[in-house]
Amino acid sequence: MIQNRLKALFLYRHTLWDMAISQLKARYASSFSGVYSSLISPFLIMSVITFVFTCVFKVEMHNFPLFIFSGIIPWMFFSNALTESSSSILNQQNILRQFNLPREILPLSSVLAHFLNFLIGWVVLFPVFLFFNPEIFFLLPVLCIVLLLHLVLLLGLGLLLSVLTVLFRDIVYLLTVALMFLFWITPVFYSTAVMPAQYRWVFDFNPMVPFILSYQKILYYGVIPEAVLLVGVFCWSVMSVILGFIVFSRLENKILKNI
Repeated sequence: MIQNRLKALFLYRHTLWDMAISQLKARYASSFSGVYSSLISPFLIMSVITFVFTCVFKVEMHNFPLFIFSGIIPWMFFSNALTESSSSILNQQNILRQFNLPREILPLSSVLAHFLNFLIGWVVLFPVFLFFNPEIFFLLPVLCIVLLLHLVLLLGLGLLLSVLTVLFRDIVYLLTVALMFLFWITPVFYSTAVMPAQYRWVFDFNPMVPFILSYQKILYYGVIPEAVLLVGVFCWSVMSVILGFIVFSRLENKILKNI
């Protein structure tokens, strides 16, 4: 079943790519909008968090802003891609009525557009990390693997939420609350060591934890992530994309009836 869908998507790969590029161009049509989403917004959030934790809570950590950057940019890709892909079918329902396309192209193209924007941000910021820790240049292949698996994770979640949102419209509002909650239980701006031992099981059910920790290990600490993190990144990605395709394929016949 998944294999047949992948074959269909391969046939429409140029359409998928064109739609993603079109969405990216629309985002950068206003130069400020594009720069804001990829650079200014993460910088503002990093600045606020750095001020609160260094000036108010007196956290002492070497190059703390870099630590924040290594986690906040992947988190924003996750949050923004998930938010837009979940509403992609509802927002672009006219395309489904006018063209005979695989329906999953809509959420997939939305995630891909955000991924390209994500990469643009890294192209600008990676030299900053490289300046403070030149050794991370040799970790670039590992970083690319984490980036690709991060994309796979979002592709699966995008498929899952996009079809569920068509059937249950309140998911759009619940997702905002869920992402806010998830942000605070993801070690974007703190170490996992500060979490009391009896609550660390929460991290096991958070798909973003191994990703954020892997980014931090590579970009901030300049080391290869532990095997348990890389296994976690791989497993969450595979489970996400399999679940996404299964749920989407079983519910897609109800899409046109509910839009």
